Amino acid sequence: MVPSRQERKENITKIRKQQILDAALAVFSEKGFAAATTAEIAQAAGIAEGTIYNYFKSKRELFIAVIKNFIITMPLLNLLSQMPKGDFPTILKGILKDRFDLVKNPQFARVPLIMSEVQRDPELKALWLKEFLHPLLDGIEMIVHMMGATGRFRKVQPEVLVRLMAGMFMGFLLLRVVEGDTSPLNKLNQEKVSDDIVGFILHGLLNRPEGVK
Repeated sequence: MVPSRQERKENITKIRKQQILDAALAVFSEKGFAAATTAEIAQAAGIAEGTIYNYFKSKRELFIAVIKNFIITMPLLNLLSQMPKGDFPTILKGILKDRFDLVKNPQFARVPLIMSEVQRDPELKALWLKEFLHPLLDGIEMIVHMMGATGRFRKVQPEVLVRLMAGMFMGFLLLRVVEGDTSPLNKLNQEKVSDDIVGFILHGLLNRPEGVK
């Protein structure tokens, strides 16, 4: 079937937006937020500088969109959507695999620097919280509420649980980046690492006393 004019327009818009995001990631990764210019991003994308503002209101908004596009992958969104009804341990392992794959991307090493820039710029931080972090955490909290209502989770404050797990994942991934080739995790089977993490999340550190279920 031949795409309609509207479908062609939407496809072109999607491709152009991704083109800008890819160019912006390269420029921001090389120069950081403050030093990078939209003119440089436009040149890298092969477009006029004004075209960027057809898709993003400001350099700050573009910066947040780049982070969101890089970190929130489509496989991750698909896995999160399966959580309320799916097999939780299996889905959690899938999420870990997606995050491990993200760490392998050379650009991930820029994440600590990106976060430091977010913290230094009050307007950028406010935009980061509004457009990225709070919507993401709120969405996961809703999933936890749904799973708690079915009795699959013991009663615990979703706000605490979500931030605990998110902080653990982020810290774990950033530590792997910092350690680099010296990390002992490089010698371990990724499947076994995922099993250990899932086991820790589900059951904690302590062995259960004999006779206790």
